[in-house]
Amino acid sequence: MKKILLAAPAVLLVAACGGSPAEEAEDVQEEAIEAQGEVMDEQAEALEAQADELEDAGMEAEAEATENKAEELEDTADQM
Repeated sequence: MKKILLAAPAVLLVAACGGSPAEEAEDVQEEAIEAQGEVMDEQAEALEAQADELEDAGMEAEAEATENKAEELEDTADQM
């Protein structure tokens, strides 16, 4: 019983100080992928704005193609 009580704080200390280098690398990779997704979302928003401008200029075909690119980019970002 004493061993369990003495080991518990050690386990909590290790958990509080972070995980293994592999876990930290995984966290960094996940954050990088999330950041890439956010960049893609921003790019998609820019494409949507560009599509709106093209539509306002009467360039319907170009606007639709640009909107399709924006949607594809958003879909890719959502899958990340």
